[in-house]
Formats: sequence, C-alpha cells, structure tokens
Amino acid sequence: MRPVGADDTPLSVPLSVVVLIFRMRGKAHMFNSRYSRLFARGSIVRKVHFTFSCGTELTYVLNNMRTTASWCNQFSQMQPRLLLRQDINHRHGFAAPADIASAIDRLKRTTDFLGFEMQAIHADNWHEVLNKLHLNFPGFFETNSDAKRFHAAHEMNLLIHWLEYELLNLFENKAQYLFNLDFNHHPPAYNLKTFIPDDEFDNFSAALEFGNLHLHYIYIGRHFLEMFDARDFVAPAEHFRAQHEINATCALVFSEPCDAVILNREMKAYFDKRGGMSFFGFRFEDPKLANGFFKIGQLENLERYRNPSQRTALREQLKLSNVVDWRLE
Repeated sequence: MRPVGADDTPLSVPLSVVVLIFRMRGKAHMFNSRYSRLFARGSIVRKVHFTFSCGTELTYVLNNMRTTASWCNQFSQMQPRLLLRQDINHRHGFAAPADIASAIDRLKRTTDFLGFEMQAIHADNWHEVLNKLHLNFPGFFETNSDAKRFHAAHEMNLLIHWLEYELLNLFENKAQYLFNLDFNHHPPAYNLKTFIPDDEFDNFSAALEFGNLHLHYIYIGRHFLEMFDARDFVAPAEHFRAQHEINATCALVFSEPCDAVILNREMKAYFDKRGGMSFFGFRFEDPKLANGFFKIGQLENLERYRNPSQRTALREQLKLSNVVDWRLE
C-alpha cells in the first residue's frame, strides 16, 4: 500500500490536508479492519486520537508532509496488540527510583545470562557502562543464537535504552518524557518502510518538545541524538546510521523545554570531538544527519499546557498508563 505523494506519485492535494489512497497487497493478516473500507476508497486524515488506560484521550493535529502521509498509511495498519514490550519500551522518563534500581538489577541478570561483563552503575559512570554493553547488540545478529539468547539480547537492548532516558532525568536533571509506540519487532510492520523525501529532512529536530508527535528510530544501530545523549565515545562508525526511512513506529513527547542554543552548541562540540564528518559521514549542518526526530504532528489545544504545573498534571495522569487504542480522523 502506498499513499499519494510517496515515491513516484505526485502530491496534488491542498497543503492543508493529507490525502491517503490505499491498495491492499496481501497484508490482511495485520490490517486494522476499522480502517479498511475508509482507506480503500481514499480519505482525508487530519488528526489522530490516542486513548490511554487511565481514560485520558489526547488528539494530535498532523502536518502536511509527504512523510506524514506515509506514516498514516502504515499506522492505519497497526493494532495495539503489536506494540513491543510495554513494560520497558513504552513509557520513558516516568519511573520512580525504585523502578530504575529494579531495571538495573534486571539488566545485570540479563547480561550475566549472555556472558557480558557489567559494572555497577553509579552517577559518574552510567554512560560508560551502558555504552559498552550496547556495543554487543548490533553484532549479536551476526551470530547463530537460540531463542532464549535472542530474547535476552533484545531485552538487554530495550533495558539499555529505557535506562538512558531514566538516568538522564535522575542523574542529570533532565525532564524528558515520552510514550513510545514501537512496532519494530514485528517483521510485517517493520518492513512497511518508506524513504523520507530529500526535501523534508529539515523537519528533524533534536528538541524533545512537549506536545510533539514524532517518528521514532527504526534501525539496529545508533542515531546522532542518541549517541550525543549517551555521550557515546566507544561505538564504532559502522554502528552509526542516520534515519532515512520510517515506518509506523512513533512517540508522543511530554518533556519540559530545553535551551535550544545551548543544546546546539553542546551537540556541535560532541560532533567535533567524536570525529566530525570523517566519523558520521555528514556535516553537522547537513539535514541528512537526521539529528533528532521527525515531527509529524502536535498536540491539539497545546495552549492548555503553557504552564509547568499544567504539564506536570498531565504527566501525573499518564505516568502509570499505557496507550491502549487510537483513531485516525
């Protein structure tokens, strides 16, 4: 299935809407039946509504990018049952210290099972510990492993990335919060990938802004913002892969604002120290470095959350919840 405007099909609709025309290609086993008749004849999609287990529903207004049209195509085929591991790959940034300690213990048990050395994690070494562990993950798929080791390697990777968000908040006073809707583990969903058009890479942003709906990373490897946040100086160049494709995987952001000028200065310093263009293969200013995440929408009525207390109140509502359903409009 392909949306109008993707690949070689010209986009000929008003810029204020996203028009999707779907063709079935034998994927009925994963297609969301609520949308089959709607999208088979073509539909205007302007919004997406997410329902949380606490009863809260949040509505996001979608932008008019061709990449967003591709995402709508793919997301319409997803179902909540396909979401990956909601215990350690759904809510990021919301955990209490006791939950973080439990996850660290869980990571230690997993690495012991896999035979990887893991040092005790402290405030002054957590970047180094997690970065060294992550070195083992990309190469794991080049070996033949049984189902238990394969599952354990996935759990190690998910725990590392979950802890990267939680420990940034705990040890470095960040205020990063998001809900990740990850379909990458399900091959039919993962393989619905489409390329980002060359003229839309400017829509990547490294600022995790409250109210954003953005596309999430889909490759085995590391993207620039992930490496920067992790202060990763150990991953080889082949582990870096800029995001040039997307699928249905996305995230809802509830973070507090950061100083964009300071962030950009610190990222540039990391870029240079890490090896610059010779390491990453792109100039820092090149949009195809894909620094950050691609924004596809924004929370409706964002002005309701202009005060920190209002944003905190929403996070309190959501912090123990899961996304349980969604609806395209």
